[in-house]
Amino acid sequence: MRPEQKVVTALDFPIYLDNQSTTATDPLVLAKMIPFFNAKPGNPHSDGHEFGKEAMRAVEEARKQVASIIGANPREITFTSGATESNNLALKGVAEFQGTKRNQIITTITEHKCVLETCRYLETIGHNVLFLPVQNNGLLDLQTLASTINSDTLLVSVMAAHNEIGVLQDIEKIGALCKQHGALFHTDAAQAVGKIPLDVNSMNIDLMSISGHKLYGPKGIGALYLRRRPRVRIKPQIEGG
Repeated sequence: MRPEQKVVTALDFPIYLDNQSTTATDPLVLAKMIPFFNAKPGNPHSDGHEFGKEAMRAVEEARKQVASIIGANPREITFTSGATESNNLALKGVAEFQGTKRNQIITTITEHKCVLETCRYLETIGHNVLFLPVQNNGLLDLQTLASTINSDTLLVSVMAAHNEIGVLQDIEKIGALCKQHGALFHTDAAQAVGKIPLDVNSMNIDLMSISGHKLYGPKGIGALYLRRRPRVRIKPQIEGG
């Protein structure tokens, strides 16, 4: 081998294999976004001029697109900074709005850290949180859930698709159990939206957390689905916006 020849190794052609954590922004998404950073700088709430109106039209079109993926009404979609904010807003928002009228919250020990930490916070303000175990296959035992839900259960939060082991929970049956007992059902669907079929009505989902960067969108954007009929009420976590 000549001294000037370079040995080509796998390091020269790195392959990204961590898409379950985050995906690269799709070039088509980037192309849609770039004009709003310079040529179209309007604030969507400044509707007194065309720049603002154009920005608002883009936001509302995006809201329709997100809603269509999960069978929701566009008015049920609230944009957030990501699934972590959506999870916090869903759990804290419901619990703080309801107070202690229905005191029990049920989740599993395998939820994302932001759900677990939020639930631990809710314990400090008087809520009774049950952290249910899962079976060896990672699935929640539905009989265990059925025997745990009662008239005091305010909210059940179970992740749709697990971010580390890929387990798909039986969301439809969990939703049916919640509806039967009058409990709200929240699911962290950051790893599920756009990858498996989801329908908030047939699955009796009341709140759903969504993340943009899990499905080729940019980091720093997500959404919370919040059912309007029957209406789910939450306490805002950010005032004045």
